[in-house]
Amino acid sequence: MDVTTLHTRGFLMAALMAATASALAAAPQPAASPLQRQARTLAALTSMADEASAGSVPNPDTLATGKFLAMVIADPALVPTGSAGMAAMEQSLSLCTNGNLAGKQLLRLAQATPDPEQSLGVLSDAVDRTGIMSIACSARQLDMMGRALLGRDTDGNTSAVLAGMQQMTDGMSFSIALVVLGATQTDASSAGNRASTLASALPVFREAAAAMTPAGRKTTLDAVKRALQKPEREGHIDRDARLKLEAALQTDACAASCQVLGKAIPATR
Repeated sequence: MDVTTLHTRGFLMAALMAATASALAAAPQPAASPLQRQARTLAALTSMADEASAGSVPNPDTLATGKFLAMVIADPALVPTGSAGMAAMEQSLSLCTNGNLAGKQLLRLAQATPDPEQSLGVLSDAVDRTGIMSIACSARQLDMMGRALLGRDTDGNTSAVLAGMQQMTDGMSFSIALVVLGATQTDASSAGNRASTLASALPVFREAAAAMTPAGRKTTLDAVKRALQKPEREGHIDRDARLKLEAALQTDACAASCQVLGKAIPATR
């Protein structure tokens, strides 16, 4: 084969590869999964927080953008429900980790401003939203585990799983009390932010309450009462919002985790 033929073949191969690459680029790409979209949004928020930490003081527009991104990341609707089963647990854990990280990036943004406390007031409903997502994560993961135990679709020691589930419900009590503060404390955030937190929290609180045993609900209501003592004494509590949130926690519903935590299941596997 002569040199001219080799050059011609090389040219044709290069042209073919370029054409193939163009065709692949033009072809419809698979839609990104919710986890992929969430991760990209978190990367954008983290980049903003990195710039702020490096000395670029966030202005009001930057805070507004960060707030929007965090609200998108910490959307409870992203979290798989208990009916998805244990097969969805890994995805749930990843989504929930990203939601928690969004809250940390918001705090970094606020800390980079001249008045972090004021900035946190502006961002309060987005910060609360990350807490609400965390509660949704716990409630739905508890439901997954409860369903698995009821159906015996689980590996390992049942008593250890139950102990872990109880720890999760204990953690929810503290998180719920913090969100109630965000939705009711009138001297800490604007009426609009409190209303946003209230609307997001109510359906998730109902899920969380159903995931707990009656004793767990009582523990949670006690935690809420303790958290609100000081602001209530000072007259800084929206009583109507408090009543709605407490009512959401007082339910007779008993999801799978409530059932298995309410009675000891012998480890028969």
